[in-house]
Amino acid sequence: MVRHGLRTTGRRGSRRPTALRRGPRSRAAARPAEPARPAGPAGLGRAWGVLSVVLVGVLGLCLFLTTPFFGVRDILVIGSVHLTSEEIVALCDVTPGTNIFKVPTADIQERLLALPRVSEATVSRRLPGRLVVEVVEREGVLLLPCQEEFVEVDASGHPVELHRFIGALGLPVLTGVRVEGVTLGSRISDDRVSLGLCCAAALGVRGRLAVSEIHVDDDGELILYTLEGVPVYLGPATALDAKVEAFMSILPDLPSVDFDVAYIDVRHPRHPVVGSTETVLQPERWPGDDPDALLLGGP
Repeated sequence: MVRHGLRTTGRRGSRRPTALRRGPRSRAAARPAEPARPAGPAGLGRAWGVLSVVLVGVLGLCLFLTTPFFGVRDILVIGSVHLTSEEIVALCDVTPGTNIFKVPTADIQERLLALPRVSEATVSRRLPGRLVVEVVEREGVLLLPCQEEFVEVDASGHPVELHRFIGALGLPVLTGVRVEGVTLGSRISDDRVSLGLCCAAALGVRGRLAVSEIHVDDDGELILYTLEGVPVYLGPATALDAKVEAFMSILPDLPSVDFDVAYIDVRHPRHPVVGSTETVLQPERWPGDDPDALLLGGP
């Protein structure tokens, strides 16, 4: 018996299982962790080497800090004028033979800066056994009356020292000023004192040696007094350099004049005036080198 129907082929009805794709095989399979091996002779050798280096370093440091080779033998003081080297060495408080690396240089520097006379201080080591102390001292420019004594004041207004006898100091006395509660080392804040300090700075060392007094009046004007007591009128504290220059140019010629000088007026520095109370003179050229100096008689 013949059956009629569609002809089928094996391709349409058959299904083949899909083959799984395999990745590349790993070349080396994971190995289980090996148990820790006890340290061998090489590991122990490295440990002993590190320990030996540490021990040698500690012993070297101890020897470095205790050897007499680095003991302090002397202290060199540089820059002191008013303070003696003995005073500064005593303030350092360093026992001879102390290891130089154990000296507290910062503490010594702090003690030095606490002195009213010292403005700068540096403490350094100079191997093997020298300590170097360098100081910069404050230099006074005028004296301020304080009860029965005089306070030496530097250009910045810091009182640096008390004096009972002032003849050999070569500094002018500031008058017309009253300041209470002056403390050494603490800056004086006063307008009249500031005017006096400006004047003293303009005078310089040579001018201060020629002046015995700087006076500040109630109007804030400045009057100098020479060592002979001759007043020098500066006026307001303006153009002080020019006024001082005019005064200093006249000063050397004063002994040669044939009259008693009563005053010097340099309020107008290009036309300074020298006055006499003994003779009334007409203005004329000053016989010195300054062509702008005038000679004027009368008070």
